Amino acid sequence: MAEIGFGIIGCGGISDVHAQAIQSIPGARLIGFHNRTRPRAERQAERYGVSWDLDLDRFLERPGMDAVSVCTPSGTHGELGTLAARAGKHVMVEKPIEVSLEKGRLLTAACREAGVRLGVIFQSRFLPAVQRIRAAVQDGALGKLLLAEAAVQWFRKPDYFRSGPWRATWALDGGGALINQSIHTIDLLQHLVGRPRTVFGFARNLLHASIEAEDTAVAVIEFQGGALGVLQGATSLRPGFPRRLEIFGEKGSLLLEGDEIARWDVPGTSGGKEHRTAAGSGGSDPFSASMKSEVANHRRQFQDFMAAIREERSPLVDGEEGLKALEIVLAVYRSARERRPVELPPD
Repeated sequence: MAEIGFGIIGCGGISDVHAQAIQSIPGARLIGFHNRTRPRAERQAERYGVSWDLDLDRFLERPGMDAVSVCTPSGTHGELGTLAARAGKHVMVEKPIEVSLEKGRLLTAACREAGVRLGVIFQSRFLPAVQRIRAAVQDGALGKLLLAEAAVQWFRKPDYFRSGPWRATWALDGGGALINQSIHTIDLLQHLVGRPRTVFGFARNLLHASIEAEDTAVAVIEFQGGALGVLQGATSLRPGFPRRLEIFGEKGSLLLEGDEIARWDVPGTSGGKEHRTAAGSGGSDPFSASMKSEVANHRRQFQDFMAAIREERSPLVDGEEGLKALEIVLAVYRSARERRPVELPPD
């Protein structure tokens, strides 16, 4: 089976997760790093035993590079992903796909026109616990869905925001706690429960006066299938708890806490309480989620991405899938600004 070579654009903290995930997959090869500044590029290249380049055009011409992983601030994903696609590279971007639906759609179109695959990192979809919950929902084990609640009650120290001047800015982060920290759980909410019809939200900066965007947000949701939902997303809540996703149906209920199933109360199905870990919990440390867990989750998604390249199919989380959670986040922001419910277009 042909080897697939990856380049990584951007050398921030998440590039370590991508690099380790790629290097752990048989048939994948990390080619090198591109970054705007030399110290970070050199550091990452030395750490992983690969090359580096400050010139993006030259970087994209590297022999053996079939795909790139974009690990830069969110508001640059579209531009960089499009340049890579036009150079004939398959594109994986970290969440969110972009900071606006227009930019996200332009990137999706650019990859389609170039005939390359586009993937968006939502690694939580590949968790065994999430796949088990999705199967139960789709098989009708819970019956009609009634209520869902997603809660990302995390805390971030001021040092976290100072570590990257793009963090919690509208231009490059697209917002704050919802679009950055909470979007994985928002994606799971729509992936498991379905597409929202209406959202009504509030978003405030209640603690971190130094950032532009919200650190605390809530929303109520009416789903197209008739269920109701509640969403909480925050980086202002000490000490920070594991993210929670609760789904209630007419026949039973499920609770995802962190990355594990904490409650499985669905009569007639095999379930039970699983071993829980702190992975994905948020906690008081900005990077408290286990690196080992994160790499494993990303690895699953990269494996699917590589299979999509070889099989000439769409990845399980392609550009269209990546836009869904962003659409919900932006609807909450719009509702908060306009102080009214916001309708989402039907499927």
